[in-house]
Order: sequence, then structure tokens, then C-alpha cells
Amino acid sequence: MLMAHFDAVLPGRVHRVIYERMVADTEGEVRRLLDHVGLPFEPGCLEFWANDRAVRTASSEQVRRPIFGEAVGHWRNFEPWLGPLKEALGQVLDAYPQAPTCLNRAESRCPVLVNAGRS
Repeated sequence: MLMAHFDAVLPGRVHRVIYERMVADTEGEVRRLLDHVGLPFEPGCLEFWANDRAVRTASSEQVRRPIFGEAVGHWRNFEPWLGPLKEALGQVLDAYPQAPTCLNRAESRCPVLVNAGRS
């Protein structure tokens, strides 16, 4: 629901990068991201793993390899146990990859907001 709030108060300001889309069309997604922040496209953006600069983050091994797309559907291996999570996500999951449009906590069609804060 946080993303729905940002969309309402700052329309067009948030750029979403959806992993599945990034894997399917890396160049297109990189170009859209750079365009959103006003930067020019450079071919090196698509070969980030070839950069020799030091990386001092937890993802240091990941940035030395191309985008790994083979795991996109691996969540399905866990689907038999995802029922409670799917139910809790409600409209958020239904709207994915877009943010849900409901912002009113009192609306019964917004189960995530109605149940947020309950333990």
C-alpha cells in the first residue's frame, strides 16, 4: 500500500523495476530506468559484470556475473505453502506488478490495509 500512496501523492515520480521484466528485456528496462532519471544510455550498462572496479557490498559476487534469469519461476516450488501469504497480500498480489489503487484503510476491498497492524 505504500507504493499506492506514493503514486497518489507523487504521480509519475516512482519508477518500478520488476525483476521478471528486467530478465526478459534487460536493455529495454535499463533504457527506461535511465530515461526516468534523465541519464543517457551507455552500452556498458548492459555489461556491468565486465567492470574491474572494486565492489564492497554484499552483492559483490553477483555483480561479476550477467543477470541470472533461470530462477524466475522457482517460487512455484513453494506454492503449496504460500496460501496464507497470498491471502494476506490480497489486492497487492492481484495488482502485481502494479501497485494497488486502494488507499482507504476502511475499504473492505483492501484486505491488506484492513488487516495491517493485526498480529
